[in-house]
Parts: sequence; C-alpha cells; structure tokens
Amino acid sequence: MSEQNISMATSFSIFGVLIAAVFFINAGANANKLYFLGVIACILLVVVLLFIRKKLLFSIYYKRFINNWGKKEERKRNMNYLKNFFNMIQKKEAFFLDDQTWTDLNMDEVFGTIDRTITSPGEETLYSILRNIKLSEEPLLLRDKVINLFQSNEKIREEVAIELISVGRRKENEVPNLLWKELNVSTKYRPIFITFTLALLASAIGAVLLRSVTAIFLLMMVMVINNILHLKFKKDIGLYVSSLSYLGAIIKAAQKISNIETEELKEYKEILKEESKKVESLIKGAADLNRSEGVDLLADYFYATLLVEERRFFSALNYIKKYNEELRQLYLCIGELDALMTVASYRDGLTIYSKPEFKQEGKLFQAEDLIHPLLEKAVSNSINLDEKGIILTGSNMSGKSTFLRTLGVNAVLAQSIYTCRARSYKASFFKVMSSISPEDNLSGGKSYYFREAEALHRIIKECGEEHPLLCIIDEIFRGTNPLERVNASAEILAYIEKHNTLTIVATHDLELTEMLKDRYLCYYFSEDINEEGLVFDYKLKQGVSNTRNAVRLLKYLGYPEEIIEKTNERISNF
Repeated sequence: MSEQNISMATSFSIFGVLIAAVFFINAGANANKLYFLGVIACILLVVVLLFIRKKLLFSIYYKRFINNWGKKEERKRNMNYLKNFFNMIQKKEAFFLDDQTWTDLNMDEVFGTIDRTITSPGEETLYSILRNIKLSEEPLLLRDKVINLFQSNEKIREEVAIELISVGRRKENEVPNLLWKELNVSTKYRPIFITFTLALLASAIGAVLLRSVTAIFLLMMVMVINNILHLKFKKDIGLYVSSLSYLGAIIKAAQKISNIETEELKEYKEILKEESKKVESLIKGAADLNRSEGVDLLADYFYATLLVEERRFFSALNYIKKYNEELRQLYLCIGELDALMTVASYRDGLTIYSKPEFKQEGKLFQAEDLIHPLLEKAVSNSINLDEKGIILTGSNMSGKSTFLRTLGVNAVLAQSIYTCRARSYKASFFKVMSSISPEDNLSGGKSYYFREAEALHRIIKECGEEHPLLCIIDEIFRGTNPLERVNASAEILAYIEKHNTLTIVATHDLELTEMLKDRYLCYYFSEDINEEGLVFDYKLKQGVSNTRNAVRLLKYLGYPEEIIEKTNERISNF
C-alpha cells in the first residue's frame, strides 16, 4: 500500500467519522444526551485512525530504507533551495566551491547520485559538505569514522535511521529561515489570537448548552473569523508557523539518537544530548503533528479554527531567539548524521572506490584507475603529477573535457566525503577552481570572451595562497582570435604555475605545448577511424596529439564532398 493510498483511505475514514459526529450532536440535542457519547467515540476513533496512519507510513519508509540501501534514489530535488541554504550558513572566511566550479564539474548531478538522505537537514547538509571542501584531514577522519560505522554496523545504522524517518523530509522547510534569518514578526496579533480562541470555546459551550439558533450562529461566525485570521497570518509567515512541528520532531530525534549506545558517535551524541536538553521545552510549544498531504487538509482546518499554530508560534518565537545557537547546532548535527549515512549507502553501492591519502606539502596528484562517478561504463585513467601541471591535447570528443571533470570531481569527493572513484588516490589538499563552460550573458551584455576572462581572473586572484590551487581549464580563451589567444594563454599559464597552482588545461592550440614545455607536462587523447567512423579509446597518453578530426567529422556526418576537399586543400596550403 502506497503513502498516497494510506492518506486517501485515512481522509475518507475521518470524513465518515465527522458525518457520524454531526449525527450524534444533532441526536443529542434533539433526543437523548447519551448520544453525545457517540461524539466522544468519534473523536477517539479519529485519534486511532491518525495513529494507524502514522504507523503504516513509518513501516513503508522503514522498508524502503532497508531495501534501497546501496542504491541510487531517483527523486526531484530543489537545487536552488539547497544552494540558498548553503549561502545562508556558509562562513565567508572558509574556502568553498564557487558557482562556476560547481556548475563546471556537474556537481548537481553528482550530488543527485550520492544523495539518499531521509531528512531535509540531511539533504541540505550533504549539499553543503560537498561544496565546503576541507583543507585539513582531521574533520575528514571524523566523518570517515561515522561512515565506516554505518557501513559495518547494521544495528546502529537502523537505530539511527528509525529516528531520522520519524523526522522525515518536508517539501517546504522553513526551519533554516527561522534559525538563520532575522524574523521581523509583529506581535500585535497575539492578544487577538488568544481572545478569539477563548471566544470560540465560549461560543461552542454556549451552543451545546443553549441549543439556540443565535448561539449556533455566533459559533459559526467566530469559526469564520478565526479562519480569516489564520489565512491573513499565514500569508505573512505561515510556512514558519508550520515548520515549528518539524523543529520539534528534530529535537525529539536528537534526544533519542543521543541515547544510542555506540562509541563511534560520541562527538555527535554529546552535542545532541547537551543542546537538546537546553531546548526540550520548545517541543511543548511547537505543534507536534508533523503533518503531510491528504489527511492534513482536515487537520489544517482544525488547527486554523482553534488558531493552534499561531498561538504556539508566538510562544516559541522568543524561545527560538534565546536558544538560536543551540538549535542551529542540533539542526546541523542531525543533518550531518543523515548525510554521512547517505555516503555509507553510496559507498556500499560502488564496485570500486578508495579512501584518499593526503600529502601536506607541495602540489601532488596521483591516482590509479580514476573514473568519473556519473559514468556507468567509465574508462579509467591513471595520473601522476608532482609540481608540474598538464597541457592536454586531442581531437574533438576524444575525452578531454570528461577527464578534466574527473580530476576535479574526485578532488572534491576526497576533500568532502573522504571517498574517491579510483583504486588509489594520493594528493595534496587543494583549493579547486575551474573554467570549463562559461556562457554568454546576453542580459548583461557580456560576450563569451568576456565571461572567459572573468572566469580566469577569479582564478588568478585566488592562486598564490597558503594552500595550492587545483586549476582546471578547458579551451582557454576560445572566444577570441588565435594570435591574442595563444600569447595571452601562454602568459596566464606561466603566471599561475609560478603561484602555487597545479593546472590542467585542455587546448587545441598546439603552440602552447612548445611555448610551455619547461613548465608543463604534455598528455593527449586520440582516436581511430574505420569504416564505422571515428572510434575513441578514451585512454590518456603522454605526449602531444598529432591528429585532428574536425574535417573527418564533417565527412562522417555527410557534408558535401566539395567542402571536404577544399577545406583539406586550404589546410595543406596553410
């Protein structure tokens, strides 16, 4: 039975119970007061139905977690939301992957391949972990210890997962805005909410006792007014209000996880126990119905009529401000545990991966059988770079761009989740920056060349710092004329090489290999041509490419023979 079927069945059942409750109220008013016992029975039945629904949904989520361990999870992800969360919590002084590098390395897709998180904090934190790469080994070793625990200890893994499932994921999670943004909320509504809640209770009692048309009409009027107040307030900060229940669920999960017996989670348990103890009173002030779609339409109406969430929100608001730092730590700690469990699942689904070995000094990048994590049938390559970078040449579609991304992505994974798609990986701690796919900015009036120049300038400004920079460039200055492109490229590559940068640059300008032969190693990709067309082996080779396939590709695609012959004639004369 699916979540949707369970929610629909529950909704119809509750609707039927409500009809029965109306019948009992009417019968009690007109016949026998004993019929009011039926109303009480209906209320108890609704509670039982909601409890059963909760248990059934939990069973589905738990079985899904068990059955999908080690498997990729296909679902929609709001990458703009995750990026906004990262920008919200990111400390300005720390190094992180900028937007250009994240896009160049296809990290949205890489994130989707790794992500099997259970909670919203987990999904958000995983994104931040991948983007905020580390430049020292200590935090990575702590992460690896927890990842190993989740890989090897099924009992602990499932105990933690049960609490994370109880938190779940929200489509619209405004808890980060509650905790990291300054909320300018007017308190003028609070007395009004209290007054009309009391008015509702008084009119309800009056309607039952008096059983007059006037009393019932007054009750209906108060219900309408309360719903109008609810809608007006919800328009301003309704999502914040509904997120209080989610924050309460996170605090409860933190308390339970802190009591799990395992030494490997000691650092996390201490944070969870200490901080959740300080804020446990917030659970009482937050709505603890962590609602979802379907039956929640009925719950929404109930909450709106009694103004439950509004009153609880104002009660909790000052508390959130007072214990803001503690709540932030709880949120991120729960998120990191979920994220690290995801990495454990990701590792267990891989046929080949390794843990990185780091060197503190110099500019070293050594890897054996390195592959790209997005390619199911990837061709592996090995590389050994020590102080010198690479000028990479080769034909179109031969694998240059994929290789550049393979190096960059694996450096990011090594320095974020302590996991590499290679048989072995040994490297320095790098800052990682790239210029692979800058685009024309038509709305901003910027040409392709201008965007390339901007992308390279940000790299030049970053190099020369304490930590070496891993710089990845594809087709440097392809947006301008050959004379200026080659000479400017040579000077830029010479400059950044002198300023603590290990550069891998792909180019069609073979002149660069000669101009920079003392500073850079030369590698290339090549292809064969047969009756089926162009055949690529995607294997890295040392040296400079001596083949070009642009014209052969035109011929393979069926261009007129006249174009092919005259192009080759021009090339020969040139």
